[in-house]
Amino acid sequence: MTKTVPGLMPDLAAWQQWADRRRRGVEAVRRAKGRFRPVAEPRAWLWLPRNAATTLVVIDKGTPSCRVAIVEPLRHLDLARTAVLAPRDLDIDPLEGLGGAWEARPYDGPADLPATIGSVLTLGAYLHWSEGAVRWAQARDVTVHLVQHGLLTPWSPPAPAGAHVLAWCDSDAEYWTRGRPDVTAQVVGSQMLWAASHEGRPRITTDRPVMLGQLHGTELTRRETLTTYLHACAQGEMLYRPHPNEKDAVSRTLHAVMRRRGVEFASTSTALTELTQPVVSIFSTGTLEAAMRGLPAWVTATDPPPWVRDFWRRYGLAEWGGEPTPPWRTPDEEPAATLARAIRGA
Repeated sequence: MTKTVPGLMPDLAAWQQWADRRRRGVEAVRRAKGRFRPVAEPRAWLWLPRNAATTLVVIDKGTPSCRVAIVEPLRHLDLARTAVLAPRDLDIDPLEGLGGAWEARPYDGPADLPATIGSVLTLGAYLHWSEGAVRWAQARDVTVHLVQHGLLTPWSPPAPAGAHVLAWCDSDAEYWTRGRPDVTAQVVGSQMLWAASHEGRPRITTDRPVMLGQLHGTELTRRETLTTYLHACAQGEMLYRPHPNEKDAVSRTLHAVMRRRGVEFASTSTALTELTQPVVSIFSTGTLEAAMRGLPAWVTATDPPPWVRDFWRRYGLAEWGGEPTPPWRTPDEEPAATLARAIRGA
């Protein structure tokens, strides 16, 4: 029997219900271990330009993938008419090096947003500050642009109602809009992959591949990922590189199991973007990023479910044992510039 490959969840409300169930389970474990602490009320800054703002850029997170997706386009927007909303504890300065003139104001909620704003750029309405800004925009018929910042699985947060998605590729544009007549999409490319392709081909220092860990992920069970890692790494063929988020008690326990089974761990002191050896993963964006840098890169899994095989097919990811993953064609224009032009033309 052919199994149906799921797409994104039908709407953001369905995804939020799924995420809330997962969050309640995590909090219950933390309470049982006496590690749960109430989260302080978040605070944010709203930077306003010297002229009336027509575009709002909401930067909820400063992780590398988010930073390159939503901060880089600021270099191509009209800074004299662009407002920026970001949490006060953001681990980057989103305005560093831009040279614009802004007035920083404490942000208490959407009521503080200027009525002159005609478009909002966000990483997703599932994030705290973007959620309020998107609801504000929807109530005023303001265009919401959603910038993609990673490869898509069926568990990726879907677009909010009425959003215009700035997608990485044609297959992603189709994935975002499948079953969602209220959502539109256009392809602008991936700033992350574009940057990787312009770094210069690294000199490969060893043929021994590194397996990118994803034990922290929600898409597969820990049993499924562990089985793959033991199969790929226990015989010494590959090194295992833990994901930075593999710090929870369960992940640490599984690391100990892997070491007892003969898995050798790779150092994480070198940034993923500075690796000089082949890369393998189950479904990590790092595989495609490595291929764009010119490294041999593959995917593998022990008895992968249909959605994983669909993921490999959509992104042209090559399975371990064959020819490595081919890099995507690099667009002539920097995706951050294409994205900014799409916003200006809205």
